Amino acid sequence: MENSSQNKSKQLFETILQLGLVFLILGFCFTLLMPFMMPILWAIILAIVLYPGFNFLQKKLKGRKSLASFIITAGLLAIIILPTVLLVNSVTSTVMELKAGVEDGSLKVATPGQNIKDWPIIGEKAYDFLYALSTDLKAGLLQYKEQIVEVSKKLIGTVLSSSIALLQVILSVIIAGILMVSTSAQTLATNFIKRIAGDSGEEFLNISVSTVYQVVKGILGVAIIQTLIQAVGLFGAGIPFAGVLTVVCLMLSIIQVGPIIVNLGVIAYLFSLDNTTAAALWSVFFVLSGLSDNVLKPLLLGKGALVPMLVIFLGVIGGFMMSGFIGLFVGPIVFSIGYKLFVAWMDDKPESTTAQI
Repeated sequence: MENSSQNKSKQLFETILQLGLVFLILGFCFTLLMPFMMPILWAIILAIVLYPGFNFLQKKLKGRKSLASFIITAGLLAIIILPTVLLVNSVTSTVMELKAGVEDGSLKVATPGQNIKDWPIIGEKAYDFLYALSTDLKAGLLQYKEQIVEVSKKLIGTVLSSSIALLQVILSVIIAGILMVSTSAQTLATNFIKRIAGDSGEEFLNISVSTVYQVVKGILGVAIIQTLIQAVGLFGAGIPFAGVLTVVCLMLSIIQVGPIIVNLGVIAYLFSLDNTTAAALWSVFFVLSGLSDNVLKPLLLGKGALVPMLVIFLGVIGGFMMSGFIGLFVGPIVFSIGYKLFVAWMDDKPESTTAQI
């Protein structure tokens, strides 16, 4: 009896020791992967989105998967890096020109129109700022030195965070290229999901892939099309900083707010000018552009979805609020799987038993 008790105590101690060692190794591995967690998640999403194109290209190349993956990866990196380099060069040259203009006194700011005072909330402050710069640029800059320094710090912080995000995107594209060509990685992911979910693993895998396609097509696709329409109006109407405003419109469209905030400011700016007819025509364009998602979403959403679009939509909004842009994909995937589990639980009615008499 005593030996049996000692053996059980020994087995319990060994089990606790083994579990502790396993959790220690898993925790250490998770800590090592933490810096790469975001690029890996984005790489998985990119691999899912790009896989149909990769599959088509590798068939055209007679099964040369590595070459197909290299072409897609190199093309994506070129699309990301080249515009970034051009943007950095443009911003740098503009800053240098502004600096030189301030130093030699050649930079002049036009006297603002009185209509600027009618802008909501910021009208008076914007007019005072522009008027101070138009009368004496150096004195105006000194007068608003603290505000300018504060804005400059925020801009520098934004540039640094954007640079880190750009490096993460580049790393994600490279990892995605490796995942597309690696059959072992695909098999590992499939087996892992089946191991976790059992018989429902195949269904959950299909839901995950379908949800990613729905988000890309119905959320990002609509946002990109709407932003392109906005860009036509911003550049066509000659709005200052049209490129920056286009990026802002894209961000607002992705998070489902829409470009209405930008459009209100643009319309106010147009009416502050003297050409009322042009302002009215462009205002109609921007109103229609802001409402274009109401037409685009029914066309692009809901086709091929394995769960209701309301589930995906709520997952997108909630995921973005919790985790930023990666939540646009992780949120609807998790919410869709949770929805399917809930439906399965509701449909699993207990068998009725007849009372034995």
